[in-house]
Amino acid sequence: MSDDRQRLEDVLAHGLSALDEGRLDEAEEALDRARKYGGENHPRVLHLAGLLALADGDTERGLGFLMQATDQGPGRAEIYLDCAEALLIARDDVDEAEVVVRQALDLPDLGERERCEATLTLAQIRLERMDVDGALQLLDEVGCELSDHPAFLSTKSHALLAAGRGDEAVEVARQAAEAEPDDPDYRYQLALTLLEVGRRDEATAAMEEVWRLDGGEAPAESVPEEEAAFLTEMLEQVVADLPEPLMRLVASAPIVVQPRATLEQVRAGLDPRNDVLFEGTPAADGRSGELRRIVVLRDHVLEHAEHEDDVASALLYAVVDEIRTFFGRDDVVFGEATVDA
Repeated sequence: MSDDRQRLEDVLAHGLSALDEGRLDEAEEALDRARKYGGENHPRVLHLAGLLALADGDTERGLGFLMQATDQGPGRAEIYLDCAEALLIARDDVDEAEVVVRQALDLPDLGERERCEATLTLAQIRLERMDVDGALQLLDEVGCELSDHPAFLSTKSHALLAAGRGDEAVEVARQAAEAEPDDPDYRYQLALTLLEVGRRDEATAAMEEVWRLDGGEAPAESVPEEEAAFLTEMLEQVVADLPEPLMRLVASAPIVVQPRATLEQVRAGLDPRNDVLFEGTPAADGRSGELRRIVVLRDHVLEHAEHEDDVASALLYAVVDEIRTFFGRDDVVFGEATVDA
């Protein structure tokens, strides 16, 4: 192996390790050195560049690098699988993701672990297409050590829930959360699954853990007046633009803005990861919902918003979803912005 090739191997390994541990500046420096040793168009250099761009929040640039890498037909399955995962998560492009995964499965020297990872990704694609039976069949084929991996358990829980096997879905989601006790996302899936099967007390306890893992106990900075005014005005406009039957449900409720959910709100059964919370008495057992106030969680709304349109869209989705759950309005059809009379 030439000196430059060995240097390339070493610097790529270092860059990927730094990226995995969140040391983005260090990964960027490794990428610069990798380009020196392997050139900008080397598939593994493009792979690192794509992952780094995705970590920086530049989705399209990251996908562009990863697609360029796979177009070169690299012999490394992880390049295809990382590209497929990005296509699913960042673009929701299930068709292209499946093409890329099958390219990985066609590699002549595919290892057993990589085959399992590719099969798991295909199961996730089946779930995206609502082919629950197909997803469960593929999950049965995953095998090897991945059967205890939280990503496998999380996917299986989703599939079981979609198949109407709620109690099994809860137990598998619990296994995923216990496998990664410091990861709030798996705990959040457990909480949502418990809610879906009607186990509200357990769901609230799980949501409290999510709140803690998300840093809920850390002191929160107060919301500046101009930010509160901006978010209040945006939400008022969202409410004003709702179809009249929906607008009447929420128009009279006062709006408050706070950094994030409080422990009291979580213990009251509210979701700390929502952009908007409805406080009051939800509809139940034939009783109409009574909305006391609407709370905007500043940190969540602004976290991924780059433009005002992003804020308006986030608030609209959040308000419509809260109307659906708080008032029991399953007749709301968001895509058409309509509601049955």
